[in-house]
Amino acid sequence: EVVSDFEYQLAIKCGFKPRDIIFNGPRKGKETFLSALQEGSIVNIDSLREILWLKDYCGKKRLDVGVRVNLDVEQFLPGHTLMGDEGGRFGFSYENGELHKAIEMLQCIPNIRISGLHMHVSNKSKSVEVYAFLTEMACKIIEDERLDVEYIDIGGGFFGGADKGVAYSKYINTIYGVLGKRKKEDIAIIFEPGASVVATAVDYLVQVIDVKDTTKNRFVITDGSRLHIDPFMRKTMHEYELCVEDNCNIYDKQVICGYTCMEGDRIISLLNEKELKTGDYIKFNICGAYTVGFNSSFIDSLPCVYSKCEDGYKLIRNKWEIEEYLQKNYLL
Repeated sequence: EVVSDFEYQLAIKCGFKPRDIIFNGPRKGKETFLSALQEGSIVNIDSLREILWLKDYCGKKRLDVGVRVNLDVEQFLPGHTLMGDEGGRFGFSYENGELHKAIEMLQCIPNIRISGLHMHVSNKSKSVEVYAFLTEMACKIIEDERLDVEYIDIGGGFFGGADKGVAYSKYINTIYGVLGKRKKEDIAIIFEPGASVVATAVDYLVQVIDVKDTTKNRFVITDGSRLHIDPFMRKTMHEYELCVEDNCNIYDKQVICGYTCMEGDRIISLLNEKELKTGDYIKFNICGAYTVGFNSSFIDSLPCVYSKCEDGYKLIRNKWEIEEYLQKNYLL
């Protein structure tokens, strides 16, 4: 799944075929948008300008498109969405009739067929109730608009895989339970579990470079940064392991900090844990999802990334040096 021309072209460069790519989001360019459709990508329309691009399409080949639905989920499931009462910004609003207008416009364009609905919302609660509601609404829209769709893209926002797949079974059973009740089991469901899958696959290792005491706290400074594993600065808990000597003392409170010059670069506070000293390591687990994409070069360059192999670890991204940093920056 990609959400910009840049990501689409990167996916192609990495060896993915157009038919294996789902193109979402508002950051599509006209040329890549039309090319992706003609080459067999699943493209979910997000805005009016994309419909206007299709109006300009003069090809004889039929193009299948999906339509992203904007639903006021909060109205029915209060507290479940990340946006709350402010509402989501993606897709065409169901409640104010914009979705109906978009569908009508698409149905009037020759050689254009609506083949799917994109139902993704930013699900804060990750609750199965949200996916049941989205599936119910997708079925209602299909029936009310008399659509013949091949797929419902239910989006993402799932729990990670740390529970060995228990949550995924609940999601799937809930969604297909709704489809069965509405007699629509023949419709394919597209899941976008990227963030939840990647979350469990990434760990973050930092080394203690300094320990200092003030009248307020003991601060443990590391060679990592909160920016690397909490780019939105809102996490309050982390799963972690301390790599220290077995016979070390227990310390009442240690504030684990990053290397940047920001006071807010405080990763976690450890209470009644083993005392950390310079040279010790901390491994933070389940640190994937958006973190690698949001890596910051603030203060220091991007960190190394290693892949775990059968015989150890393989370096797959080296730390940038000055030459790499400056290769697309031009000094006056």
